[in-house]
Amino acid sequence: MFHVVLVQAVLLAAAGAAGTLLRVGGLAVAARFLGDAFPWGTLAVNVAGSFACGAAHAFARSRGLAAGTEAVLVAGLLGGFTTYASFALQSAEMLATGRVVTALGYVAATVLMGLAAAWAGLRTFG
Repeated sequence: MFHVVLVQAVLLAAAGAAGTLLRVGGLAVAARFLGDAFPWGTLAVNVAGSFACGAAHAFARSRGLAAGTEAVLVAGLLGGFTTYASFALQSAEMLATGRVVTALGYVAATVLMGLAAAWAGLRTFG
C-alpha cells in the first residue's frame, strides 16, 4: 500500500512540475507576441486550463479511470498549469494603480471565460 501511495505522490509531483513548465512557456509566448500591458498570458492559461480541467474530468469519468489518475491530470498537471495566484495578484495590482475598469474587465473575463471553457470541456466527453 505504501508503494502505491509513494508512486501516486511522485506522479502527482511530476505532473505538477510539467504543468508549471507549460505555464511558464505559455506566459513567455504570450508576452513575446502580445506584450505585457495586459495579462493576456495568464488569462489564456487559465481559460485553456479550465477547458482542459473540464475535459479531463469528463474523460476520466466516462472511461472509468481511477480517482488517482484523474488527480494526477487535474490537480497535478492542470493545477501546475493554471495560475490563480497570479490572476489575483495582477488584479490587485491593477486596482492599486487605479486601473479599476481594466481590473474588473480582467476579473469578469477570467471568471466567465473560465466557466464557459470548463463547461465546454465537460461537454467534450460528457
